[in-house]
Amino acid sequence: MLITSQIFVGLGLGLWGAEYMFSQRAEGAFPHVNFYVADPELGVRLQPDAEMKFRLGDNPLTTIHVNTNGYRGQPWPPPQPEAAPGEGEILVVGDSQVFGLGVNDDETFSARLAEHTGRTVINAGVPTYGPLEYYAITEELLAERRPQTVVYVLNFLNDPFELERPNTERHAVWDGWAVRKESAPEEGSTTAFPGRRWLMSQSHAMYAMRRWLYEQGKAELPDHAQFGFPSEGGWHDLINEGTASRTATEAEVSKAKAQLQQKQTRLSEAAQELDTTRNKLDRLISSASDHEWGGDEREIARGQPGDIVSNEYSESSRSILVTAKLIRQASRARRKYLDKLLAQQAKQGKQDAKQLLDKHTQLKSEIENLRNDLASGRITLEHQPSVFEPHLEKLAELCERHGAELVVVALPVDIQVSPREWAKYGVDPEAEQIDMQPSLALLDDLISSSQRVGARGFNATEALREAGKGAFLDGDIHMTAKGHAALAQALADALKVPPPLRLPRAGLPEGRSLIPTYQEFSRAPEAYVKGSTKAGCATHRIREWFKVRCVKVRPRVKPPSGVDVLAGKTPETLELVTEDSVSLVTPLTPGKPLHARFYWEDRVRDLEVSWPAGDDGKPKFTAVFSDVADATGRPLEVTGVGTKMCQCQHAVHNERWGIQDDDWVRDRRDACRQVWGEPHAGCLKAYADDCTKLLACAQGDPLAAPTCPDGQIHVTARHVCKAPCDAHHPCAAGEQCVAYNGGGYCAEANQ
Repeated sequence: MLITSQIFVGLGLGLWGAEYMFSQRAEGAFPHVNFYVADPELGVRLQPDAEMKFRLGDNPLTTIHVNTNGYRGQPWPPPQPEAAPGEGEILVVGDSQVFGLGVNDDETFSARLAEHTGRTVINAGVPTYGPLEYYAITEELLAERRPQTVVYVLNFLNDPFELERPNTERHAVWDGWAVRKESAPEEGSTTAFPGRRWLMSQSHAMYAMRRWLYEQGKAELPDHAQFGFPSEGGWHDLINEGTASRTATEAEVSKAKAQLQQKQTRLSEAAQELDTTRNKLDRLISSASDHEWGGDEREIARGQPGDIVSNEYSESSRSILVTAKLIRQASRARRKYLDKLLAQQAKQGKQDAKQLLDKHTQLKSEIENLRNDLASGRITLEHQPSVFEPHLEKLAELCERHGAELVVVALPVDIQVSPREWAKYGVDPEAEQIDMQPSLALLDDLISSSQRVGARGFNATEALREAGKGAFLDGDIHMTAKGHAALAQALADALKVPPPLRLPRAGLPEGRSLIPTYQEFSRAPEAYVKGSTKAGCATHRIREWFKVRCVKVRPRVKPPSGVDVLAGKTPETLELVTEDSVSLVTPLTPGKPLHARFYWEDRVRDLEVSWPAGDDGKPKFTAVFSDVADATGRPLEVTGVGTKMCQCQHAVHNERWGIQDDDWVRDRRDACRQVWGEPHAGCLKAYADDCTKLLACAQGDPLAAPTCPDGQIHVTARHVCKAPCDAHHPCAAGEQCVAYNGGGYCAEANQ
């Protein structure tokens, strides 16, 4: 028994001595984090309240502390959700670079950032994590702590290649170490015994033995880092990705230019095809009706009040002055004979009319889509999305829901910062013809994408270059204390400056459409509005757009003289007063009423649009014109804009006035009863000598929108030029910031 005891005591002393010797040699440090715990959603987490000494190669010895929350650094203070703007908590998420492998707790850039800003900074960086885990941690801590700012650090060594692979597929915990999934032992293949975790993760003697066996090829070791830590990509991947990004951008520009030209050409062709298809269909209808509908009825059905139609089939070629009543009659007759024709052909097994009708519908839809495509900026000539952009969109929405500002940091690899970093890996970049310049395009793409989703983008490359030699560890990608300090200072300076202006998204808000063209409104059937004929007004509805045009019905009758929108006016409402007509075009919102007052010199009429619930519970469009007995008329005053629009209407559409007497039209003269729109200053300046473009611009045609001056962008369906704005970039005095399509624009305060 004594001998046995002596043997065990001797073995114990020997093991203790070996442990002491190897521990002293390593100064108690390990080159890898050894306190991971498995997590079913994130792959790994850090063991709360853990502590270790850490050293990579010949780099300085450091100490790592994990707080009770399971993250690096000192215990977190209570959340401060009520802090003043610019004083609230900063949450930093990322991988081992944010965690700070190779530096002490107080040397991480999170700790230095707290010193520079005076704000609480939470270091939520965890080695092995990638973008999917960053998002999960951000979501978790936003709900828990309500930070004011989220600093989202993307490490370009591996993060671009981990977007589609969660950490649960990349890493596993083996006795406290995080190892590559493919290197981890199969479940149940290891022998459990008391003290195993300490022995395998904390014993320096055991670590030394396993490393020796690994080097002899007799054992595996949880050490698969080529640049100091497991990665899904390397510098070759970065160069390839960067080169591909630039190539893709150039190809996209060429492709977009070609598509733009193709769509513009197709738009013109489709408009011509639409007219041809309508003509063919009308001829079939006329034949099927034994010419009871045709000739002047066809032209009347396409016309607008005030048109003069000549009957080409009459010997006397009499002219007809088109009225709203005649248009409604001709349109109803056309529908009647079209239905009759479709029924006849169905019985005969023919499809001519149906095919023409389907093509007509398809062409109208195609024209609308083409105009929307050209207007909304879906074809971009400059922006190449980062691989992170879809991920950032989701992240930006998350931060916005919690009222936090998102700051995206593009963190380069050491060899992207300076080619001299190659030396520590024993590589001569000139001899091997390695050029990291193409890979820098990936960082630029990330910053561009960050700004597109409304985040502040920060490229850390220049700050680390300015830090000079010694910003990165020897033989490893991680930053030194010097590198962390440089990054913290640059980021703190960047946070003092207002974030970049958040521009509205290109195109129209969801659910909105472009203002119908002159041709679309001309072809549209008149909408029923009670009292419109008595008032001398015509009304049309296309999608959400409503057009009202009140005209001078006879030369000796007082013309309409003005319009005021008393309720329901929007920045997209168009108003125009000419010597022959008053027009109003405005978008309608179901449930929101419109109240417009139309003036003549001797009377006033109100137009009221309401949305009472129908039998199905859905809002039903109802509109009525009514006399206003106690209101005073308004004398006609035509401004220079109204005069210019009239002149252009004559020049482009050759509109003529005529007096009908005994089926004849006489006393023809220029007229502008069909003109509508409202040119903004940009239209008048750009197209003073081009009536076609001026009319189109005044009617909101995006293809005629003039180029905006520097500092302004196109907004609303009218495509007016306005200065963008947001909470950090206010408008000039006397203006207000109007929210629009994810951003905002400046408008006069009384609008």
